Amino acid sequence: MNENLEHIEDLIGKFIVGEASEIEIRKLREWCALSDENQKYLEDAKLIFQRAQLPGKQEFDADAAWNKVKNQIHGKEKKSWFIFPTWGIAAGLILIFAFTFIFYSIRQSSQNQEFNFTADLIAVTQRMPDLTEISLNKNSDVRVDYDERKKTGTIHLSGEALINIPDSKKVNWTVQTGELQIEDIGTVFHVKAFPNSAIVEVTVQEGRVRFYKENMEGISLSAGEKGTYDKNLNTFSKLEADPNVAAFVTRSFTFQEEELGQVLNSLSEVYGKKIVMEGDISGCRLTVAFENEDLDTILGIIAETLGLEVSDEGSQIKISGDGCF
Repeated sequence: MNENLEHIEDLIGKFIVGEASEIEIRKLREWCALSDENQKYLEDAKLIFQRAQLPGKQEFDADAAWNKVKNQIHGKEKKSWFIFPTWGIAAGLILIFAFTFIFYSIRQSSQNQEFNFTADLIAVTQRMPDLTEISLNKNSDVRVDYDERKKTGTIHLSGEALINIPDSKKVNWTVQTGELQIEDIGTVFHVKAFPNSAIVEVTVQEGRVRFYKENMEGISLSAGEKGTYDKNLNTFSKLEADPNVAAFVTRSFTFQEEELGQVLNSLSEVYGKKIVMEGDISGCRLTVAFENEDLDTILGIIAETLGLEVSDEGSQIKISGDGCF
């Protein structure tokens, strides 16, 4: 709930006992419309209040009762008291207990949460409560264990993901894939860990991470570095980062003297379209950058640059030529 809890409780209390003004009722309805959680809060409060009513309730003077209590504590150390204004003290006490129970239950249920995300045929991006973004490439899935109270989160990954943690960094995140763990130290990083692959890759775009295994120290990685773990050899190694690892999310590419065959493989993986070559052109080299362009535009630019022809055959795209400029 985004608004001050005491203010909301005051509105709910007045509404339940029938003493809320039209303006207050409208404010309460607007608050309930903000989320299902807010609406449930109101419904639970009404239910608990109804069940707590005693038969044969007697009328009483709320102001006189409060003055009596106030006189009894006169002269003692001044303390802060939370009193529901204008409406009955008995009703107020019931609602205080009701609100306390509901709020405690909501807090308990929200502290430990589990999220499950899957990307089948296309990449998907999900945002966590702390605004961390998890972008999954196709054929990937994660289970996220999120603890709001402890400010910790564990991403159990199978496949490929780009994790973007905000600068505020309110939660300590760890990615786990099998026995391997990637500990975030405030960063944007990419993980590729498919179950049927012997190689696990971690590429850091911003900040730093620690890439390690249980009972094995591992390596630390900074921006621009790529770490790999070989399951067969049980070894870690460090390489220069591939600038295009996040292309499945950003649709942006940077190629520097890259062979055409590798360029087309990268495009095929991201756009999900089979691209084949005809002629002696796989070794042609290309230096170019693309920023969130569609595949037809990219291939048109490549063909123009290298003097090639492009034809869309439906099930595949063919690029052909006798050589390169």
